[in-house]
Amino acid sequence: MDHKLPQLIYKDLVPTRDYLQEVALALGVLQRAYVPKDPHDWHYGLEVGMRGLLTQPMTITGQEVRAGLDFVRHKARLGDSSWSLEQYTAPEILNNIEVWLESHGASVTLQRPKFSAEPRRFDSQCSSDYAAALWWMNMRFRELSASLKGGQVSPILLYPHHFDLSLVWFPFEDKRQVAIGFSTGDQTISEPYLYLTAYPEPEGFSGLKLPLGTHWQATGFSGAILPYSVLSKSADPIKVFRGYARLIAAAQPLFG
Repeated sequence: MDHKLPQLIYKDLVPTRDYLQEVALALGVLQRAYVPKDPHDWHYGLEVGMRGLLTQPMTITGQEVRAGLDFVRHKARLGDSSWSLEQYTAPEILNNIEVWLESHGASVTLQRPKFSAEPRRFDSQCSSDYAAALWWMNMRFRELSASLKGGQVSPILLYPHHFDLSLVWFPFEDKRQVAIGFSTGDQTISEPYLYLTAYPEPEGFSGLKLPLGTHWQATGFSGAILPYSVLSKSADPIKVFRGYARLIAAAQPLFG
């Protein structure tokens, strides 16, 4: 895949993002019905594929199955069934999932999420652009994960409730952690961005020297922010990402 990143314009992306998030919530309730609970809540997170999102492997009536959300071909999938994102609302897709489960002899009650009453708005180009950006981020997170030495590293997951891609490092295998994530934007920061946080935040964390294009966020939460636009406009976004990600290693000694 080309290293060049697509532009993600927040006001254009939000309607499609909100719809994709609701479909992801539907896949999430299916996953939690079949994936064992994890003490870190990793059973809430969906995995990233080249074209979108996948549930973690599930065993349903003796068969290993995954559900998927294809941002490029614009379909939600489960087994051999699929439903067009251009034709179905998120509640309708969840209804279809429940019918699929019943037809396959699965007796489970899914906890339905609260869906928006707003009309569904879906733009296929915004969806495809987001797929490209998300896969690029996933590849960078994989490289970063492989470079972290010692401790425990979380799987790379997208959590439907916040729609953030996240990687967390527990360098001492206790509650101390450094997290990096990719957000499509929110009420605090109205543009797509990367964030890097530490918990509990050690003294000196906000005093770390930041790479060019990065700033400290103090309103709403505390962390180092790299706007996605800095990456998408860069001639070498991988180099920019790697410079930003070095903050994780710089944060570790601050925990003492």
